[in-house]
Amino acid sequence: MAVTAPASSQRAAGFTLVEVLVATAIAAIGFLGLAATYVTSLRATVVGRNVGIATNLASEALETMRRRPFEEIASSSPTSVTREHITFMRSAAVADLGATAKKVTMAVSWSDQFGSHSPGVQLVTVISE
Repeated sequence: MAVTAPASSQRAAGFTLVEVLVATAIAAIGFLGLAATYVTSLRATVVGRNVGIATNLASEALETMRRRPFEEIASSSPTSVTREHITFMRSAAVADLGATAKKVTMAVSWSDQFGSHSPGVQLVTVISE
């Protein structure tokens, strides 16, 4: 006559292969979500930095135009400016608003590792005599 242990003590402690595979799959999905978040935040940081640089370039050009005599304010063809290893293209479009005011639209575009940003930044102001 053989003596057998009760059924509850025969089960070995630990995890089954299926439980380990399910846990690994859930962890992998979580890590993929973190990786996607990292890539998105990196892109937002780079594009945000470039928008800031482009805004400063446009503001500088507008302030330079404001210091000129009113009669000399005119449209300009695109000029390139390099900042932090990126070439920005800056151009101005001037429209008359009567005899004493001009509308100036300063546009700055650039290309980076995330593509072309054209027009990237546009600042519009009115300059009067």
